[in-house]
Amino acid sequence: MQLTARHAWLVGALALVAGAAPARAEDAVELTTTWYQEQRQGGLGGLTVIHPQLDIGLGGETVGVDVGYSADAVTGATAAVYSSDAVSSATTFSDLRHDGRLGLSFSGKRAQFGVGGAVAAERDYLSISVSGGAAIDLPGKNTNVALSYSHAFDEVCDKDNAMLGIFERRPLTGFDACAKNVVLGEDTPGTTVWRDISIDTAQATVTQNLSPTANLQLALFGQIVDGFQSNPYRRVRVGSNEPQEHIPATRARLAVSARLNRFFPALRGAVHVSARYYSDTWGVNSGTGELAWSQYAGSSLLLRLRARVYQQSAATFFKDAFFYETESAAGEYFTGDRELAPVRNVLVGGKLTILTAAEDDRDVWGLFDKVSVNLKADVLLLSELAADDPDANLVGRDRQFLSSDQLVDSFVLQLGVLAAY
Repeated sequence: MQLTARHAWLVGALALVAGAAPARAEDAVELTTTWYQEQRQGGLGGLTVIHPQLDIGLGGETVGVDVGYSADAVTGATAAVYSSDAVSSATTFSDLRHDGRLGLSFSGKRAQFGVGGAVAAERDYLSISVSGGAAIDLPGKNTNVALSYSHAFDEVCDKDNAMLGIFERRPLTGFDACAKNVVLGEDTPGTTVWRDISIDTAQATVTQNLSPTANLQLALFGQIVDGFQSNPYRRVRVGSNEPQEHIPATRARLAVSARLNRFFPALRGAVHVSARYYSDTWGVNSGTGELAWSQYAGSSLLLRLRARVYQQSAATFFKDAFFYETESAAGEYFTGDRELAPVRNVLVGGKLTILTAAEDDRDVWGLFDKVSVNLKADVLLLSELAADDPDANLVGRDRQFLSSDQLVDSFVLQLGVLAAY
């Protein structure tokens, strides 16, 4: 179901905006497995995501090839209807998503250029994307400028609601026929219809060496999403009706970020400080601050600790369930998506890397020049805030979004092995 694609952010959002420079392939194999576990507030089920990923790089002096595959196996439970009594109507779901990637890169003395493509599919979602990027070191090699662009041709399966009004539309169920048409994207008249989503993403970064031990990176990110963006499975209780959620078809996003890295030779450690501001045309504004420390121990051990604080405002059309039921929607749009709710969270975590390099003409494991084993763990503490008047009467309101006595809301464990040859 589409929840797989929509929850991929739960793993991906644990990092700030990635650099825009095209990847430079090297002879390496990397295998990682990520486990994301979330316990929903208010006792409303939970979410489990298992994400295996394999990346293979083959690089020459000027040309490199990258091939990758990943999957998302998702199981969990969620409210069938976004309402003030949502806890009583939790339903289970599961899905499997496959993602394949191919990239080609070209490198010179001061510049790199890369192109790539990816295909991802699940029973009710199909994504085909193309991308390109370039980076150049300015004279002196203290400044690097990078640009990237990607376009995604996505399709999502939706209930065939024909000419029904927005407060009459029905949601998909897990029994609707989507899977047999996922490759062709064909419709099943009277039952399902495939809707287009176009995603254009651009990013620019400037990385400046401030000294032999410090650098600064500034990034500008922009994205336009056009097409069906509602969750076809989610219903929202608006007054006495329970229609499929309805959100705008176009969304423009903009984000700016800055990251400072400073190495302290005497301590054999480095500090990383970053900040990010985000805003979109739906009224969601957010700020992120992160502080991290990397500590080297000996020649083969690296420990990294980090803490991140994030807060966002609600979309202009988002309401707590109580107010959808008592006051109706804010115009024609209504949603139960907590990604569009006001949220504050704190993330703390660490990563341990063990590096083994070939010595005295003896390869690691008899084959590789170097091997690194990475173990990463993050814990997320989430506070879902009231979207409406926080002083209003709380009796009967959707406490799933307003309070929780949980100590930990979710965690991520990741084990990875990178071998270069």
